[in-house]
Amino acid sequence: MKSLLAAVLIAFSTSPFAGVITYDFTRLIIGDESNQTSLFGQITFDENETQFNRDTWLSFFFQLEFDGDIYKILEDDIADFAIVDLDGGVFGDESGEGFEFFIEDSSVPYEFTISSGLAGLGQTDTCVFFESGDRCAGGLFQLVKTVEPNNGSNNGLTQVSEPASFATAMLILLTFASMRQRKQ
Repeated sequence: MKSLLAAVLIAFSTSPFAGVITYDFTRLIIGDESNQTSLFGQITFDENETQFNRDTWLSFFFQLEFDGDIYKILEDDIADFAIVDLDGGVFGDESGEGFEFFIEDSSVPYEFTISSGLAGLGQTDTCVFFESGDRCAGGLFQLVKTVEPNNGSNNGLTQVSEPASFATAMLILLTFASMRQRKQ
């Protein structure tokens, strides 16, 4: 019984938070600046993650500004998002790396296809394709990596809770065991 209690206390005493790694996709001006078209984004992973893909990111955010209107790109808008190397400082320059988004908006008479990198229509460029043409940035996203470790203090950093299901299960088991022992 004492060893079970010790195991539960150890499980609860371990840190319930893990740090995160954030990759900021720098703002790209697409077309000429008078078109008011730009695109930027951000994805975040747990710092202990070893597989970087759509299934493992903690958060995803991209935003397109097109002719003064702002479009938030949701995960449902992703047609393809392939990650090969996020530490290289450039997104889309590795074989197969890049993304393609489709945005449908009933308030405008056309749809958008946004493509960047070698996995998309833009090849080694980032472009917005729409009914009456396209606008391209002439390059790929630069990536800015930020690691926000858990060093015992929050310092205003985003932290992600790790699952504590084992510790919770052990606590429930311990409660039932002690209730059963008291009845005997």
